[in-house]
This record gives sequence, C-alpha cells and structure tokens, in this order.
Amino acid sequence: MSEPRLVCRVCGIVFSERQARINVVDPEEDSKDRLQCPRCGSLQIEPYTFDPEAPMPDLYEEEQ
Repeated sequence: MSEPRLVCRVCGIVFSERQARINVVDPEEDSKDRLQCPRCGSLQIEPYTFDPEAPMPDLYEEEQ
C-alpha cells in the first residue's frame, strides 16, 4: 500500500506525510500537532486524491 499523499491548498504542491513539517500549536498539548506544507508552511492541507480523468497541465507549453 502506498504512503498517503497530501496537497497544499495555498501553493498546490503534492507531498507525502513524511515530507510534511509538524507545527506544534501548543507545547502543553501533544494532540494539537498539525501538519504544515514543506514549501510554504501553510496549515491548509488536505488529502490528495489522484483523478486519472483530470486534464494534466502541459509542462512543455510555452507561457505567453
């Protein structure tokens, strides 16, 4: 079984749980640990669901 993937709602990066940073909201309470985006540090992350029918961006297309 593959490792769960997450996506940042701010910058759009897809990453694994082990790549995420832990943000301790309150050191007194261990239950308040939250995962952060490794790129931008946002707490706005959600599970990534791969949709094989979704259009893929063309990485070779030149921007105008």
